[in-house]
Amino acid sequence: MEIWQYIVAFWLAGVLLAMWKIYLPSLKVIKLIAPDVIIVTRPILAGIVTFILFTIFLPFMVLPLLIPDRLEKFASEFIKGAANIKDETK
Repeated sequence: MEIWQYIVAFWLAGVLLAMWKIYLPSLKVIKLIAPDVIIVTRPILAGIVTFILFTIFLPFMVLPLLIPDRLEKFASEFIKGAANIKDETK
């Protein structure tokens, strides 16, 4: 195998890990708190868009994937943004 094949394989594995550790648990929470948002009503479209965004921004997703505190913070902010929840603390 050539080096680019290794890079693509690791990149795809990282994106799938991000979908599994961030997107799927967040989607479950969003379904409970805001069942009428587009991420819940159009799950296939939302999954494709999230996959594309995670693919583009994977280098920035490494910290949330490796550090549990950052993962919780990222997931909570992802949920707030996807469910259109206004932050009352600011």
